[in-house]
Amino acid sequence: MTTEKLDKYEIENIEDLIPEIEKMYNFTFKNNELINTKNFNDFTELIIEKIDLENVESCTTQQGFYKLRKSISDLGILEKNKLSTESKLNEIFPRKNRKEIVKRLEENIGFKLNIIDTPLILFNSLLFIGIVSFILLFITLKIGIIGLGISIIGFYISTNYGIEIQLNSVRELVEKISIENYLNIRTEKNTINRKEMKKVLIEWISKNSGIKKEKLINSTFV
Repeated sequence: MTTEKLDKYEIENIEDLIPEIEKMYNFTFKNNELINTKNFNDFTELIIEKIDLENVESCTTQQGFYKLRKSISDLGILEKNKLSTESKLNEIFPRKNRKEIVKRLEENIGFKLNIIDTPLILFNSLLFIGIVSFILLFITLKIGIIGLGISIIGFYISTNYGIEIQLNSVRELVEKISIENYLNIRTEKNTINRKEMKKVLIEWISKNSGIKKEKLINSTFV
């Protein structure tokens, strides 16, 4: 198996995620506890060890689907027998009342779904305007300030009023919440599936660090 050393910036990206990992799984690394961590495998093994919960080999994703289906059914959004992993989120959460429905579901299920976002094309456009406006500050101050103002106001409006769902199906949503809310999804409280936990950590860290999974799995820090 070929190993690859992560560069300085990739390691820093992973380090930046440590506070969020500690918060998600309710533990804290002690001073210098990570100093002997030589590779990504050691890092994930240490996280699982720090979580320190009973190992129960049950499927969290399946439990996540049942939990989501029950909440949707209890709120009268959709009948239980009509919901499957292939159900389309745009149909379950119609645009007209999307924010209200998602908020009610989040309150019922007990955690944020984080599925409503600004349309990607709008986000990229506002980001482009912001970057160009910043550069213009050093050339034409007035235009640069106006452009930055437009970008900031645009981000504010889109963040508060955007109603686009970035996922397509219930399957994708279940996978997302099972990664981001792993301990809350588990039916057997205060347990983890150690084999499954490893995959969850790889998925989450890869997504949030911008490092491909294949590279992470075989990577070293030194």
